[in-house]
Amino acid sequence: MFRERRTADRKAVNTRAIVVWGDDLMRAFAIILDMSQTGLRIRLDHEAQIETDGYILFDNRMEPFRVAWQASRSAGLQFTMPLEG
Repeated sequence: MFRERRTADRKAVNTRAIVVWGDDLMRAFAIILDMSQTGLRIRLDHEAQIETDGYILFDNRMEPFRVAWQASRSAGLQFTMPLEG
């Protein structure tokens, strides 16, 4: 049986985003599936290996993250700075 490991409540958002990472500023389009105060779950538009940290751009925001997990086109990103508002 699946056991939820997150402590923060999450909400479904279904928002378009751009994920940027690496020294070469690699980027990929994604959909944010759900989000909490501590991170988010995304689905990339195409197969890409996100490095350990980067930025995600959505809703006129740019949030720094580190990769918590990645499986194929899905990934969990943990915010590295507290969210404001």
